[in-house]
Amino acid sequence: MFSNFKERIISAIAPDLPPLPGSGERAIGAGSGHHHSSPHQRLRFGGSGGHPMPDKFPYARPPFLQLLTPDELRASADHNVRPIIVPRDINLLPWGTGYAECVNSGKSEWNEDQGAFCRQVLSDPEHKHPDLPYTYFGIFDGHAGYGAALAASHQFHHILHEKLVDCLELLLPRDADATNGGGDGTKLNPTFPHPIYFQRRVTKDELIIGALESAFFNMDSLIAQDSDRYRDAGGCTACVSLFIDGKMYVANAGDSRAVLCQRRATPERPQTNTDSGIEPDPLEASCYPVPFSADHTPETERERLLNVARLKPHLMGNHYVAMEYAKRPHVKDMGQRILCRQGTMRGWTYKTLTMGDLCMPVVNGEGKRSRLLGTLGVTRGFGDHELLAINTGIQIKPFLTPHPDVRQRDLTQVVSIPDEDNRDGDYGVLVMATDGLWDVSENESVSRTVFQTLSKYPTEKHRYTMVAQELVARARGKINDSGHWRLADSKAAATVDDISVIVIPVCQYYKEHVEWTQNYKRDLEHRRRQAQANMAQEAVNVLNGVIAEEAHVVEEEEEGEVVVHEPRTSHKHAEAPRRVDGTVDDTLVVELTPSLEQVHLKDPDTAAAESSKEKTNDKDKEAGTTRQQSQQQQKGRKGKGKH
Repeated sequence: MFSNFKERIISAIAPDLPPLPGSGERAIGAGSGHHHSSPHQRLRFGGSGGHPMPDKFPYARPPFLQLLTPDELRASADHNVRPIIVPRDINLLPWGTGYAECVNSGKSEWNEDQGAFCRQVLSDPEHKHPDLPYTYFGIFDGHAGYGAALAASHQFHHILHEKLVDCLELLLPRDADATNGGGDGTKLNPTFPHPIYFQRRVTKDELIIGALESAFFNMDSLIAQDSDRYRDAGGCTACVSLFIDGKMYVANAGDSRAVLCQRRATPERPQTNTDSGIEPDPLEASCYPVPFSADHTPETERERLLNVARLKPHLMGNHYVAMEYAKRPHVKDMGQRILCRQGTMRGWTYKTLTMGDLCMPVVNGEGKRSRLLGTLGVTRGFGDHELLAINTGIQIKPFLTPHPDVRQRDLTQVVSIPDEDNRDGDYGVLVMATDGLWDVSENESVSRTVFQTLSKYPTEKHRYTMVAQELVARARGKINDSGHWRLADSKAAATVDDISVIVIPVCQYYKEHVEWTQNYKRDLEHRRRQAQANMAQEAVNVLNGVIAEEAHVVEEEEEGEVVVHEPRTSHKHAEAPRRVDGTVDDTLVVELTPSLEQVHLKDPDTAAAESSKEKTNDKDKEAGTTRQQSQQQQKGRKGKGKH
C-alpha cells in the first residue's frame, strides 16, 4: 500500500524532490525558524582549505519507520504533499505506542525532527539482585540543520544508560534486610558507598533525575567535541521520557512539549446552554491535560537571560543591553523619560534615555516571536556551539544551557477501578511532540482529540497510532487553492514547521511493570529458599564433620584402652590355676575388655537383655559358690567328728 502511494507521489512531483544529502555541500540558510541566515554559516563549512567536513551520521528517518531506500526518504520530504508517515510495523514500538510525522511546508529542505526509543535492562554483574528493565522515548527538534537532532537520536540513550549504570547498585531492587547483606547471606559491595553511609538522604528519584540531567550535559559536550571532526550539527531541542521502576520521568530542554492527557471516569453532567440549546459533549467535559514540561523560550526565560547579561556584561559587547522597554526607544526620544525594567526586575520604572539605551535588548519580541540576541527562539537544548548573532557576530552559546526541566509521576500511587474501564483515563496518555504541533494546538484540544480518537477505535491494536496520525493531520491542515496550508476547523494558518508526535499509553507500561514485580517477588522468594537450603546443608555438613571427628577421637581412645588391658589379661593368663598335670584350666579365664566393634553393633534393647542376663549369671554363680562353701564346711565338720 505504501509502495503504491510512494510511486504515485514520485511520478507526480519528481521534478520538485530534493536530492539526498551526501558528502557534498549541504544547503544552508534553510534552517528552522529558530535561526536566521547569519555569519555562523561560514563556520559550518570550516576545516582546512574551506572544504566541507562530513556528517557524523547520514541523514535518515527514525529506524522504526523503516524508510530504507532513497526514494522513500525523498517522498517523505516532499513539501507540496507533506505526507503523514507512520510506522509500517506497529509492533516495533512497545505497548502499541503511536508515532506520526510530517515534513514542513518548505522552510527547510529536510525534516529536521527525529524520534527515538530504546528498551534496556540494568543487570547486576554479581547476580545478587534481579534485573531492572526500563524504556526510553525521545523526540528532538533540530534547527539550522539536522545534525544535532540526528546525533542525539543515535547517542543519547547510550549516554543515559551509562549514567544509570553508574548508580546501578542503588537502583536495583533488593531485600528488606539488604542493609546488612544480600538475600543469599552475602554482604553488599564494600567498595560502593551504601545510602546508610551518606551524610544526607539520597533517594532513587534524585539518582534518576541526576542521571537524566548529567546525560543532557554530556550529550551537549559530545556535540561540541565533534565540531572539530564533523560538519557543524546546528542545534536541537530535546524532550525525553523514561519509564523505570513503576515511575514516569519526563525531561525537557527547549520548546518541545510533553502533556499527559487524562479523563475522569464519571464526568459531571455539564450544564446545557439555554440560549443556544446546545448540550456540551460529556467526553469533552471529562478530558483534561496535565503539563509535564515547560517551554524554554526567550520570553519564558527572560529573567535568567537578563541575569546572565547583568553578571557577565562582556558577553554582550557594545551591541546589546540588559534592559526591557515598554516601548522601543528611538533617537528622537533621547533625553526623555522612558518606562523600562533592568535585569531581573519584576516591576517597571522610569529612566532618562541615553545613547547606550539605544542598543538592542538581549531579549526582544513577545510570545513565539521572542528572540535571544535577535537570532534564536529557544534557550535550552543541544548544540549551537558555533552559532553567532545576526549582524553583530556575538556568540550565543554562553546564554544557552542544556539543563533540562525534569518532572516525575509515581504510577504505583494511581487509583484505577477495573470496573470503570478507564485505565487510559486514570494513568493517562502521554503526548510528546515538537513545537510544530503546539504552535497551533492547545493542550486542552490535544487531550480531547486523544480520547475522541480512542473512543472511535476501542479495541484496535493500532489505536494509539491513529491518535498520533489524527494530531498531525489537524496541525498540518489542508492546502488551499493559493498553496497555503490552513486548519480545517477554523481556516486559520496551519503550522509550516516539521511535526513529530509520540503517543504513549502509560497504562500499558504499568501493566508490564506489575507483571515484572510479580516475577521479581517469585524470584526473590526462590532466592530466599535457596539461601535457606544452602545454609541448612552447610549446617548439616558441619555437624557431620564434628560427628566424624568425635568418632575418630573415640576410636583412638578405645584402641589405647585395649593396649592398656592386654598386659593385665596376659598376667591373668599367667596366673591362671593349673591342674595337677600342668595344663591350664581354661574355664577360669574371663575376657575383661569387649571389642569396640561389639560395643557399636549392639542396640540398646540387646545390650539391656545381655546386661540382665549377665547379672542373672552372676547371681547364679554366687549362689553356686555359696552352696559349695556350705558343703565344704559340712564335710569339714564331719571329718572333725570322726577324728
